[in-house]
Amino acid sequence: MRAILRVLGTAALLSASCDWAMAQSMSSHATPGAQPQMKSPRDKAGAEALKSDGMRMSRGMMSARAPDIDVLWAKVMIAHHQGAIDMSQSVLKTGDDPEARRLAQATVDENTKAKADLEAYVRKHGG
Repeated sequence: MRAILRVLGTAALLSASCDWAMAQSMSSHATPGAQPQMKSPRDKAGAEALKSDGMRMSRGMMSARAPDIDVLWAKVMIAHHQGAIDMSQSVLKTGDDPEARRLAQATVDENTKAKADLEAYVRKHGG
């Protein structure tokens, strides 16, 4: 029974990751003009960085492997938090709105701690 629950939990996590990746992928194929044009080359570079960050996060989440659902969850979340850090750092490099920059820095700080806590959990539980 536990093995079945483990498989179902893993499938649910991977399915959610795949759904997110598919939504991101499909958003780039939207109807022309559906998304506003970026104002500047810096905005375009930032948007490309965010897209790349999101794709890297999805790959990390989908490639996580572990012997049980608890450690798998932690590994998927590590990739998720790293994605939030990467995306926020992209905004810090390319964004110019003070409020967005403040939120991005707070996101880096919060997710760096959460990621470290999850990494400690994985080390403790033999992942």
